[in-house]
Amino acid sequence: MKRAFLLVNTGSPDAPTEEALRAYLKAFLMDPPVLGLPWPLRHLLVHAAILPHRPARSAEKYRRIWTPEGSPLVRCGLQLAEALNAEIGMAYGQPSLRDAIERLVASGVDEIALLPLFPHAAQATTGACVAATKKILRGRARLRVAPPFHRHPAFIQMHAATLKGWDAHILFSFHGLPLRHLRRETPPGYRVQCLETARAIASAAGIPRERYSVAFQSRMGRARWTEPYTENLLKQLPAQGKRKLAVTCPSFFCDGLETLEEIGICGKQTFLEAGGEAFRLLP
Repeated sequence: MKRAFLLVNTGSPDAPTEEALRAYLKAFLMDPPVLGLPWPLRHLLVHAAILPHRPARSAEKYRRIWTPEGSPLVRCGLQLAEALNAEIGMAYGQPSLRDAIERLVASGVDEIALLPLFPHAAQATTGACVAATKKILRGRARLRVAPPFHRHPAFIQMHAATLKGWDAHILFSFHGLPLRHLRRETPPGYRVQCLETARAIASAAGIPRERYSVAFQSRMGRARWTEPYTENLLKQLPAQGKRKLAVTCPSFFCDGLETLEEIGICGKQTFLEAGGEAFRLLP
């Protein structure tokens, strides 16, 4: 039996332009698992409220982090795939998940080991990528999906090593989800997994509970998301005497817009303007 590894992530726009962002956001947000809304509501929200305005704003954000090699997230994914002798595909954007699967099938692969690059399982990320893989594969090879690795010792120890020696308050900032997504989980999982990760990393790094906080970022729209919100905590921590801050984002396997721009640029500015003295985003 011929086996192969396939890494999968949600993806990144092809360029930091309004046109590329419109195509990426449309493909991403219209995928049913992502917003978790019926098609009429999803279509109305995406086409009437998001696509007319967000592509231009998002393109400006991507331009702040774009590199000569392109998207940082894609570059990281390609480097990882090369190191593991694996294929990689993005559910939305390039390198294409469809192209990666077709290459594997054409090469005679009988079994694909799929590794979604999300430590914590959620329908909008892992679920969407697994569903897209199955739809493209159509049973032409056996598919094995790796479980969430939010408590895997190597994952925990790697993050713990980056935290040791910091004389600062630690903020674990995880990607948030709309509460309507969490209510559908049976049993409840995503938020629990994030809290387990924070506790495990802090324990491995020898960080007592009073020296770290947990929050959730990347909120979009007016609906309630997982709380507390990272943005709010960045404003509150200096007033609590926590003026030196190191932020780690364990739900992001590769640095991208949500870490480099949302936290590293905007989050830093928010914290310093609120009275913070030192801020560091850990890779």
